[in-house]
Amino acid sequence: MPAGMESDMKKTLILITTVLLAACGGGGEESTGSVRGVTADSITLGSHTDLSGPVAVWGVGTSNGQRMRYDEVNALGGVHGRKIELVVEDTGYQVPAAVKATNKLLNVDNIFLMVGALGTPANNAVLPRMLDAGVPNLFPLTAAVQMYEPLHPMKFSAFVSYRDQVRSGVAHMVKQRGVQNVCLQAVATDYGEEVHVGFEQAVEELSLTVSYVGRHKGTETDYSGTVTSIRNSDCELLVLGPLIKDAILIYTAARDAGWDAPIVGNMVPYSYEVAAAPGMDGFYSVAPVLLPDFAAESQTDSWVGNWYRSYVERYNEEPPVQAVSGYVMADLTVRALEAAGPDLTTDKVLAALEGIDNYQDPFGGPSMSFSATKHQGADYLNLYQVRNGKWETVETRLPY
Repeated sequence: MPAGMESDMKKTLILITTVLLAACGGGGEESTGSVRGVTADSITLGSHTDLSGPVAVWGVGTSNGQRMRYDEVNALGGVHGRKIELVVEDTGYQVPAAVKATNKLLNVDNIFLMVGALGTPANNAVLPRMLDAGVPNLFPLTAAVQMYEPLHPMKFSAFVSYRDQVRSGVAHMVKQRGVQNVCLQAVATDYGEEVHVGFEQAVEELSLTVSYVGRHKGTETDYSGTVTSIRNSDCELLVLGPLIKDAILIYTAARDAGWDAPIVGNMVPYSYEVAAAPGMDGFYSVAPVLLPDFAAESQTDSWVGNWYRSYVERYNEEPPVQAVSGYVMADLTVRALEAAGPDLTTDKVLAALEGIDNYQDPFGGPSMSFSATKHQGADYLNLYQVRNGKWETVETRLPY
């Protein structure tokens, strides 16, 4: 074939390909018309969570908090004219149900983003298929380190990991109290294992001595033997990796036995239920969030007070801490959608998330920042202690 004719044919093929790609919305970044879960007047978000199982208080509260924020935006016309639709699927805190729910959200509801999905095992089980489908996992309701490590363009977490919460808490206690012999009691789950990893890292970093390590089932109710072992180990600081009920049982058993060394947990037992339980005064918790004093705020005309009254009026119940987290993660999502502009694409939302800097939690919790190399939001941790049946802030801006 003559060189000139070959060149003309190549140019023609290139022109035809360009026209076809333009007609189909292909080539480079998606056009809004072809973005999954996005139409001219709506954006569909999804969440798999527990609405009926053992941690339904987490799932229901988070879903309620999210809906409040999205409804506020929708009442004002939506984001660039698009209303936000949130589809929530109940998993009963069962991994197989989470897999089924995710398949529905991806293949039937065709969601644009997954926001506030609950649980470490469930998130780990469905993440590969979500990422393969091009659906980002935003602000899951777990502080597992896998939610943002290794760094991935579509993985964003609001929380400092359980691992780093432990490291920070132990470092602060060692600095303030000079303890050297430390011990650990953690629930025998993946979550408890991550707490153990953080504990071991703190021990190595601070050259501490481990006097005792124990594991328990979340269903256990008698911790007298555990407390005896801890007392006999000469432990000077007990690190807990518990849920709610076992945190209360272990702490009160230790105090009833006359053991008065400091006991510190992470964000999981940082809840109203733990603070209000009899005998919990003195218990410490390290967390990347802040629980508002709704009892006090409800008597004021503050933003938090008004939010509290709106929540109670809407749901006819007191807002749990999970509702606070749900509202914040929804607010972060709204900000990213707004910053992405009217020509909405996944890439633009991800870039907008990485551009959020020094976000101020409206409830007063730690600020959040993201970047191309930082997909975990909280900039620092706070140390809290139960005093007179309420959580009080002991230290702010703990590094991790």
